[in-house]
Parts: sequence; structure tokens; C-alpha cells
Amino acid sequence: MAIREITLTRQHQVTIPKQVCERLRLQGGDRFEIAIFQGNKLLLKPKKMIDADDRAYRLGREILEAERQIKRGEVVPWSEIKRHHRL
Repeated sequence: MAIREITLTRQHQVTIPKQVCERLRLQGGDRFEIAIFQGNKLLLKPKKMIDADDRAYRLGREILEAERQIKRGEVVPWSEIKRHHRL
């Protein structure tokens, strides 16, 4: 995709071209991380939010909790975690 020119509005907003949004599957309301690098270049990185009801998110939280329990000397059987998440 070719480099595109965009304009910064007086309200410090920019419009991302439709073709870019389609290619990156961006939608209104999406959030971004922004960084300045090499002195004068901007990097916008889409930041996808994770739904707390997502199975992968819940499993990740369970794994983190299991690691804390292991450090405390407690144990949660893997079969219990799988049953809880219907895996």
C-alpha cells in the first residue's frame, strides 16, 4: 500500500483512510498506542481490547491464579481448570 497523506485538524484529529481501515480491520472506537521514533516519525499501533467474557481471557486469568497458588504451595488440578472452562 502506498504512503498516504492525511491532515491534522484543529482539534488534533486525523482520519485514517478507508482502505487502511479495511486492510487492518479497524472500526470506529478502536484504540491505538502512539509513539514517536527516530525523532520525527509517528507509529500508531492498533490496541485490541479483550472481552472479559472471552474464553481465552478467562483461561489466562485462571493460569495466572494457578501460578500464584503454586508459589503459595497450593495446587489446582489441571482437570479442574479444564472442567471449569469446558475444555
